[in-house]
Amino acid sequence: MKKLLIYFKGYIKETLLGPLFKLLEASFELLVPLVIARLVDRYIPHNDKNHLYLMIFFLILLALLNIIVAIFAQYFSARAAVGYTKKLSQDLFEKIMRLPKESRDKLTTSSLVTRLISDTYQIQTGINQFLRLFLRAPIIVFGSVLMAFFISPRLTVWFLAMVAALFLLVYLLSVVVNPLYAHLRRLTDEIVSLTREQLEGNRVIRAFGQVQAEEKNFQENNETYTNWQLKTGRLATLITPLTYFFVNATLIIVIWQGQLAIADNVLTQGMLIALVNYLLQILVELLKLTMMLSSLNQSFISAKRINQVFEQKEENITQALPLETVKEDIVYKLENVTFTYPHAASPVLQDISFTVPNASFFGIIGGTGSGKTSLIQLLMHLYVPQKGRVSLFQKHRSAETLKEWRQWVRLVPQKSELFQGTIRSNLTLGIKEEVTDKALWQALDMAQALDFVNEKKGKLNAQVEAFGRNFSGGQRQRLTIARALLQKSPVLILDDATSALDYLTETKLLSAIKQNLKDTVLIMVSQRTNSLLQADNILVLDQGRQLALASHEQLLETTSLYQEIHYSQHPQEEAARES
Repeated sequence: MKKLLIYFKGYIKETLLGPLFKLLEASFELLVPLVIARLVDRYIPHNDKNHLYLMIFFLILLALLNIIVAIFAQYFSARAAVGYTKKLSQDLFEKIMRLPKESRDKLTTSSLVTRLISDTYQIQTGINQFLRLFLRAPIIVFGSVLMAFFISPRLTVWFLAMVAALFLLVYLLSVVVNPLYAHLRRLTDEIVSLTREQLEGNRVIRAFGQVQAEEKNFQENNETYTNWQLKTGRLATLITPLTYFFVNATLIIVIWQGQLAIADNVLTQGMLIALVNYLLQILVELLKLTMMLSSLNQSFISAKRINQVFEQKEENITQALPLETVKEDIVYKLENVTFTYPHAASPVLQDISFTVPNASFFGIIGGTGSGKTSLIQLLMHLYVPQKGRVSLFQKHRSAETLKEWRQWVRLVPQKSELFQGTIRSNLTLGIKEEVTDKALWQALDMAQALDFVNEKKGKLNAQVEAFGRNFSGGQRQRLTIARALLQKSPVLILDDATSALDYLTETKLLSAIKQNLKDTVLIMVSQRTNSLLQADNILVLDQGRQLALASHEQLLETTSLYQEIHYSQHPQEEAARES
């Protein structure tokens, strides 16, 4: 938690001035009952108008000063809270971006979004309330008790008993409510995850007529969240009526005992009014204090969730990788690789071994769940295998750092990722040096994207909506392929990145890559055997195991699974073979 304290740096002045102005405000308020007591006891009974007007003017002056210092206090407290949260959110976002994929999977995307948005805002609210009340409320409470002691030590005993009872009540409620707040944050993660899933899969939900089912699912989750929120709210709101009960009970006792003291000439009417005013001030401040403690409890829970992210180990892209030497002219070398996802019951890949020669076309195929994408993530060094070794070479030299590894490999993933901006900004993503329009058009030409980009108003400067919503699936895939082709690397990986393209467009694309990038290794994952006809070698995966490694013709002769995949896509060939 010490990590989170450093974000007050740069806002030390505001952090100090906010509470100090609140301290002044509290001091002015504590004077008011004494002035009223003097008015009632001295100036009103004697009809001393000069002093009466002077005291009224003094009360107005105190009110004006109170307003001024309250404005300054609110300003500095808000400035400190907002500034703190701004820096915290920025660092939290940067931390999330530097987390290894394994940590992001463990924390989940929806939970990270909640921590970045909701939890940071909860901390901001807690800081703001704390800076405004942590000096004011105790000063008013204990100052009122102290003033009451000077007026009547005997009646002050009831003040002390009331304050002690209320603090005990707040403590007991905090012990009960805090775990409920923590559970609510977890339920918020689940609601965000469900909403994100439903919004992103909206078209699929509608296509399969699952709108009512998803609405029911969301309603059930929302009802669970609501029930926990109500349960927590009922317990948390008990503090207000119980506070009123204790204060009003004390008020009755003070008025009763005060009247007896007045009858015995031990106390004056003005003093009793002052005692009642101090009691009411304590009531108001205790209500504010309970609100602050409730907010601080939630902020503390949010701070622990955010601190959990900061405690995660970052992906060090500059850390040196083990150096290897190889005589063969190869790019990738996998030796007995076995990989299991965190918390998974069994390996997703087991005993995978192969090499990828330089300037070759390497295909990967297999059924659903066979481990194709998992293998690609190992090739990208997004995960590290538990057993075996994955090596990447260029010109007989292995990658020295993770940063260099990633620079040598360009990936076009299954899901086309486009960002809000323009076609130009999406194509040049991650490129620091200036890129000419000629290079952009060449990449688009190779990716078979010239036709629809030319038709767009603004062409390279045409707008791209978030997630590329204003483009079709095939257009998004071709734009992401063009982005990868623009960045020259010895390895290009297409992870089922042509699934939305027709056979003719895909054939043109692969021919253009082969013709223009002769020294580049192309690793292609595909469900279609037609896409891999020209591959030098094709790796066939089955339930995470390496079933075969050969060319298309050899696999058709020797591997039954490959035959099933191929002939299911070409029934006419199977019919001709059987005949």
